[in-house]
Amino acid sequence: MDILTDYANWKIEKYDLITTLKELESNIIKRYLNTINVLDYLYAKAVDNKENLTEDEEVIFNTGFEYLDNNFITIEDILKDDFNNNIKAMEKCSKTVNLLLYIIDFEEELLNNTSDDDKLIKSDLEEFEKLENEVYDYLTKGQNVDDAMFVKLDELADKIFAKHQIEINPIDSIFYQIAETLGLLEEETDVYNEYVNELIDHDKTCC
Repeated sequence: MDILTDYANWKIEKYDLITTLKELESNIIKRYLNTINVLDYLYAKAVDNKENLTEDEEVIFNTGFEYLDNNFITIEDILKDDFNNNIKAMEKCSKTVNLLLYIIDFEEELLNNTSDDDKLIKSDLEEFEKLENEVYDYLTKGQNVDDAMFVKLDELADKIFAKHQIEINPIDSIFYQIAETLGLLEEETDVYNEYVNELIDHDKTCC
């Protein structure tokens, strides 16, 4: 089964969740809409128009699909474990959910841009995991984090990524740029810029 078929099946499997989050105008789904739009565009090009994707487009599709799949696994786990599959209850706690997703993105970004023999990685990941556990405490109580937690993540990420001389460029920011190039931007998600600090600032003001 090729990845295009996998994506079509994924959209069917996630249809109810994605549709409900959209209907709720959820802050959780907004950060993924540009990625979904880009993948839908490339899927239509390959399947409906029967055009071959370029090598770059294949990389974009693979990267975006992997990102969506991993993130939605986390969202579904949160929905099941912390909110008893009540999507409306999860949305009321969307600020905390989004912060947790940002932390996980940072962890993945760090792992993807450092070598296995980097002795600093373990301690750096432990710092992210410590903050992640604090956020989970809010989730288990069904509470939204306060703005200070976003500042805490911002400062932690700046410190760790500067130590490794890594420029932070998360996937949702990359797909914002791709969607903009293709004319696919969602108006309500036209809030993403290249730097994570601006992404976090948006979450603090819109949630």
